[in-house]
This record gives sequence, C-alpha cells and structure tokens, in this order.
Amino acid sequence: MSPRPALVPLRDLALQRKLLLVSVLTAAIAMLAALLTLASYDVLAVRPRLVQDLASRMELVTLNLDVDLNFGDRGAAKRTLAALRGSPDVHGACLFDARRQLFAQYSRGGATPCLWPADLAGHGHRFHGEFLTMLVPVRFEREVVGYLEVEYAMPLLGARLRQYGLVLAVVLLTLCIGSLLHMLALRRLVTQPLLALSRVADRVTREQRFDLRAPVVAHDEVGRLAEAFNAMLATIATRETELRRSQSLLNSIIEKTSAIVYVKGMDGRYLLVNQRFRQILPPGTPEPIGRHDTELFPEDSTGVILENDRQVRHSGQAVTYEEVVPDSTGVPLTYLSEKFPLLDEHGKIWAICGVSTDISERKKGEVELMQYRDRLEELVQVRTEQTVRANAELAESLATLQLAQDELVRSEKLAALGALVAGVAHELNTPIGNSLLAVSTLIDQTSSFAKQSAEGLKRSTLMAFIDSVGAGGEIVLRNLHRAVDLVASFKQVAVDRTTSQRRLFQLHDVVNEILLVLLPSFKKSGITVRQEVPPDIEMDSYPGPFGQVMINLINNALSHAFDGHDSGEVLVTARRLDGGMIEVCVSDNGGGIAPENMGRIYDPFFTTKLGKGGSGLGLNIVYNIVYGLLGGKIDVDSTLGVGTRFVLVLPVKA
Repeated sequence: MSPRPALVPLRDLALQRKLLLVSVLTAAIAMLAALLTLASYDVLAVRPRLVQDLASRMELVTLNLDVDLNFGDRGAAKRTLAALRGSPDVHGACLFDARRQLFAQYSRGGATPCLWPADLAGHGHRFHGEFLTMLVPVRFEREVVGYLEVEYAMPLLGARLRQYGLVLAVVLLTLCIGSLLHMLALRRLVTQPLLALSRVADRVTREQRFDLRAPVVAHDEVGRLAEAFNAMLATIATRETELRRSQSLLNSIIEKTSAIVYVKGMDGRYLLVNQRFRQILPPGTPEPIGRHDTELFPEDSTGVILENDRQVRHSGQAVTYEEVVPDSTGVPLTYLSEKFPLLDEHGKIWAICGVSTDISERKKGEVELMQYRDRLEELVQVRTEQTVRANAELAESLATLQLAQDELVRSEKLAALGALVAGVAHELNTPIGNSLLAVSTLIDQTSSFAKQSAEGLKRSTLMAFIDSVGAGGEIVLRNLHRAVDLVASFKQVAVDRTTSQRRLFQLHDVVNEILLVLLPSFKKSGITVRQEVPPDIEMDSYPGPFGQVMINLINNALSHAFDGHDSGEVLVTARRLDGGMIEVCVSDNGGGIAPENMGRIYDPFFTTKLGKGGSGLGLNIVYNIVYGLLGGKIDVDSTLGVGTRFVLVLPVKA
C-alpha cells in the first residue's frame, strides 16, 4: 500500500475540511475587501471632503483679511491669522499681497518659511505627506488684493488604520462566528446526510450489496438525492436478480440440453462449452476452454469446422450444415450444426455461437424410411386396385339402396295419402248421409202434402209443410257446405303435397287445413289437437313441403307419444323471431323419447315400431325438408313421462 502524500490536493480533501477552508477563505477575503474599501474610501471620499471643508473655512478667514491688505495693516493681519490657533489641525498660514510678496504669517510649531507656491498658480491645493496645502485669493470688491496659503495637518494614516483595524477585528470575529455556525449548520443539514450517503455508496461498491439503503433525513435536494440513490439501488437489485435468474436459466438450458453448445472467440479459441461437448471428446483431451479445434479434434474433421467458422465471420449470417465428428470412442457421428455470430453493442462480431444436434439415428432412419417407402409404394398400388374394385361394388350397392329408399319414401307418402283419403271419405259420409236423410224426409213430406192438398188444405197444414221444407233445406245446405269445405281442404293439401311450388300463404290457414284433414284420425284416437297460430304471420315459402313436415310430426306424435294412452293433447304454436324468422312448435304431453334414442331419431329406417307398421322415414323426411328446401333448422326437447317438443326455426322468406 503506497504511503499517503503529505500534501493532499484541494479536490481530494474531505467535504467538512473543504467547507471549513471555504468559510475561512471567505472571511479573509471579506476582511481584505473591507480594508481595501476603507482605504479607497479614504482616498476617494475623505480627501475631497477635507478640501471642501478647508476651502469653506479659508473663505471665512479671507473676509477679514481683505481690509488689512487694502490698508497695509500687517499687525491686524497677523492677529487675524493668529486666530487660526483655535483650529488644532491648521499647522500654519501665509498671507501674500497682490504682488505675491509675504505680508503676514502664522506658524504653530515655530518659524516656517513662507514661499510663494508656484505650482498652485494663484489658486488650488496639493497633498504632500501628512499635510494639505491650499492657496486661495483674497478679494476686495471683486479685486484680488492678496493670497492666503494654509497648511492643514491631516490625521495620521496609522491612527486611521488602527481605527479601521478595530472595526475589521470586530467584523472578522463576527465572520468567524458566522462561519462556524454556518459550518455547523451545513454539517448537520448537508454534510452528515452526504457522508451517510457516501458511506452507503462505499459499502455498496466494496461489498456489492444492493440491498443497502441510504437514510433519508429530509425531503430537500440531499434527501431527494438519497431517495434517487435508493431507487437506483432497488432497480439495480431487481435487475441483478433478473440477470442472475436469466443467467441461471441459460446455464441450466445449456447444461441440460442434449445438443452440443459452444462459443468461440474471433481467434478460434473456445470461450464456453457445455457438458455435452465435453462428453464427445476422447479421453485425455485437455480442457477445451482456450483451445483451438486442431487441439481437440482429428485433422480430417477440423477442415469443415474451420471453413464454416470463416463463412460466419465474413458473412455475418447464420450457417446451417451437417458435419461428421467422431465421439469419445472414435465412432463417427453426424451432427446438424447451426452457427451464428454474436454482436456487441456496436454491431460488430465478437464471438461465434454454435449448436450441434446429433442426428445419426435420424440419418439411419432416413435410409430405412427410403427402403420402407419403396415397399410402401408397391403396397399402395395393390391396395389402390383393391379399393377401386371395392368402390365400384359399393357404388352398385349404394344405387340399389337409394332405389329402395326412394321406394320406401313413396310408399310412406302413399300410405299417408291413403290414410288421408280414408279419413276424408269417412268425414264426407256424415254430411252426405245427413243430406240424403233430409232429402228423403222432404220427399216423403211432399208426397203426404200432395195427398192432403187434393182433399183440401188447411192453413196449419201448409205452415207445417213450409217449416219442414225450410228446416230440411237448411240441414241439406249446411251438410253440403261441410262436404265442400272438406273437399277443398283435401284438394289444397293434395295439391301442395304433390307440388313443391313457392307461394305466399298465411301460416294460420295452412295449419287449419292440415288439422282439418287429420281430424278423422284425431277422433278415432281420442287425442285432442289444437293450434295457437297468430293469423297475421305470412310466409313466402313452400306450403306443400311445410304441410308434409307438419303431418309427419303430428302423425309421429299420434303413433308414438300416446302409445298405450287413450287421451292426450297435441299443440301447434307459432311466433315471430328477430331477423325475419319464425318459430313453429309441435308439442305433446305423451310418454317422451328415451335418452338413448335421442341421437338417432332422424336416422333413416330407425323406428321403435319395427315390424308394427313403422318405416322409420318420417322424421328423416322432416329433417331433410327443414334443412333443405325450407332453409331452417329443427331441434327437439323430450323428457320421459312429460312429453316431447319439436321446434322449427324457419325463414319467413325461404
């Protein structure tokens, strides 16, 4: 350790000593400035004032000397000059006449020669030593009759300086006390917080402890400096923790990875290698850090390695290639290596990083894969021929199945149409039979009336006949209207079902026609079917396919929902939805659908009454029509023992 120099430069002094030195120097400079100020004041202000005062006093004296000079009375002039004895600072006085000859004189300390002051030229003053000499003219009625010279003794400069020194001593004492108080205040308010901050900074530098914090005494500039220093320490501590975590993570990744990771300097020496790199080196190989490739690997392997390093250094781009390097046992292994440059903050390459992955097994697998690929091509060709034949056979089977399905669909439609015809025929029998009964009754009454009219008519008989004819006509008319409505509904449903033409229709009317056609089936089963469809819903769609959907859903409810029940209800409702859509619901309070069958109800040929008259195509036809021609969707909600609810969401304009 070198000895401390005896003379420490001012910039290296302690802060307290600097403040003390500055205070002392400030007081000394202030005292010297005060002394110079007083001296300057003596020269610049005191002397002109003395000249002015002396001139005023001499003017008063000359008022008494003009008469003495005018009459040549030397005695009176001497007495007038002797009166100056009362002024202790007047050392002597000389009175000259107009011819500049001595007329009278006065001297305090003894004889003093009075010589004409040629340098004053009749008027003026001069300072010489400790005396001030002034020459003024003596006038009598504006005429110069003589001249008065007075020698004034100024106070000694030493005496004045002693007086100034006392003042300066008091000022210096005051400045020293003020400097001491100033230093103490600075030490408490500034120096101590700064020294505490300096000690913390020194510990942080020596011990690298970023958890230390400087005390914050106040919230002034020093306090804000301490707070900023603490914030900086906290930031450094956080970044150091993150850096250590990142470094630990990076080291863990490098050491745990199965790939070979290394970093080389620009001179080709290794700067970093992982454990996997050391494992491939032959036994007895020296530590790779600081070594060249030629010292670690065989000569025939280093040529490719060095050439790729050169490409990375010259191009500044990453290079990917395959290289063969023997392992620790001498077995050559194939590696997929990627080398890329590492750049400093100025964008210059300072090292090369490489990552090499052992792909020996993959290369072997590629060879085997090529062999398998050739074999697979042969198998694919054989399988392709077999698939072509199987597809041809499947196409024939599919065509046959499609024909069978079309035939079943036609049969289903014919069966439904037959049921409709039978129901309508049964329904027509009632009004037609009532009409025949009414007509035959009228014929009998007419014959009886004809016989009575031959024998003579009574008024009561005529009126009874007229009443009977009117009642019979009403019965016939009412039943014939009923038959006409049935035939019209049947014709409309039949036309809609046999054609898939698009037209405007009222949903309420179409549902009423369908329910009217299905009425005979309701009466036979004892099931009540009703509708709650608003009369203001108009659709631009296909009423025939829509009617087919409604008939299938209602018939499905009659066939399956109420199996084993002699009563129940089917309800058809509709409402408008947003976006030009409507919702049509067909719900029943029957037995419901078993949960295991919910996913298969739309499958073709699926039915729970196989062999009992069910074809399994009803809901499949509904599904195809709703999602196809009508452009809507269908959903179902069913609970065992509670009932089933089919919900159709259809566009108003298909």
